[in-house]
Amino acid sequence: MNFALTRKVLHMGGGRVLTPNTFNVRQLLNTFDTIVYAADGVLWRHEEALHGAADTFNALRGMGKNAFICTNNSSYSCRDLSKKANKLGFMVAENEILSSAQALARFMRERKFQRKVYIVGGQGIKDELKLVGIDSLPLDTASMQENSLAEQVQKMYFDANVGAVAVGMDKDLNVVKLTKASIYLRNSQTLFVATNRDRAFPVAADRHVPGAGVMVAAIQAVAKRPPFTCGKPSPYVCSHLMRQGVIQPERTLMVGDTMYTDIQFGYNCGFHTLLVGTGVSSLKDIRTAQASKQPMIYQQIPDLYLPRLSDLLPFLHSRNR
Repeated sequence: MNFALTRKVLHMGGGRVLTPNTFNVRQLLNTFDTIVYAADGVLWRHEEALHGAADTFNALRGMGKNAFICTNNSSYSCRDLSKKANKLGFMVAENEILSSAQALARFMRERKFQRKVYIVGGQGIKDELKLVGIDSLPLDTASMQENSLAEQVQKMYFDANVGAVAVGMDKDLNVVKLTKASIYLRNSQTLFVATNRDRAFPVAADRHVPGAGVMVAAIQAVAKRPPFTCGKPSPYVCSHLMRQGVIQPERTLMVGDTMYTDIQFGYNCGFHTLLVGTGVSSLKDIRTAQASKQPMIYQQIPDLYLPRLSDLLPFLHSRNR
């Protein structure tokens, strides 16, 4: 990669703290045409925009930077995610949202899949599959009843036309769903696809809930085979845009909050990377990775670190301001 920045400002995988000032920010922005943002932890947290994030996002757009929001959240369709972003003040169109659920649907369409899908996950997967003409079973609400699990399994109905199991974040995962998914996957011809492998996400300081990766790992352990993962850190989530030339990796910056998904994703795509400290990973995590003796961990070390995305705002001169 060719860097327009001095080594003091940016160094590949250096994990350097960016000191925002007019010169550094100008040099940084001259290097990129496109910015890909993670959502939760970078732009918003749950249902609230992070302080100054929308103003920063919009100011960068006003300076002519292309923007995409890339999320592993598979609970909502891209249409619903764009509505949420707009409501929170972010100027972004539906076709500028990249989600793991959308990537999963694209993967199935590209394979010319024509059967039904059993979903362990949220409505977003079902909605995105429907948009590409793929049928899925109704979202399973099965739960443990008074009779034993063995009795429930013996009475379970299995649709013979199911040809794939799709797994994402499922807040209602239970042993009944786990069992049904694993039984479908006993057929080696049944596709096993996952939205992402995120282990957890924060809901408050020092409090995390299990992510989709926990659901995927549980089903994988019983099925005894891995899925194809469509979301970050797989480049597949935006590979179509790179093929079309919409995203040019050497002129793209990935802004994320999680090293093992967002920064690894940026590395896998050939993007420059910036970690912000408002989500999962911290500056301490960068230093730990730098000291690690694991040879591949360097792929998760960002080029730059900022405490908050909004730290850039005072140094941006948008055409809209």
